[in-house]
Amino acid sequence: MCTVLDAELWGILDGLNLILERGYGSVLIQTDSLEAVNVIQEESFGGSTSALVRRIRQLLDTVRLWKIQHISRDKNKIADGLVRMVHDRRSGLRVFEDSLL
Repeated sequence: MCTVLDAELWGILDGLNLILERGYGSVLIQTDSLEAVNVIQEESFGGSTSALVRRIRQLLDTVRLWKIQHISRDKNKIADGLVRMVHDRRSGLRVFEDSLL
């Protein structure tokens, strides 16, 4: 059991781990969770009590260039659809190299 914010942060952390494993040097994080954007950005200016946020920031510190931005739920429908597709097929994790936009 965890909060919605924690679930979003775990998703960001998992995505960062995948990106770093593939050797990418820049990251664009887009999320419809304004709260997740705020806690990650606030960590830049002060300490967080969340080990999850601290770990995300540690990974971001290893990336050459990164940006996090809030997007509307409407624009996040593609990502939601991909999650449903993978979940429905129950065939494990799928990584898409190109944007579907």
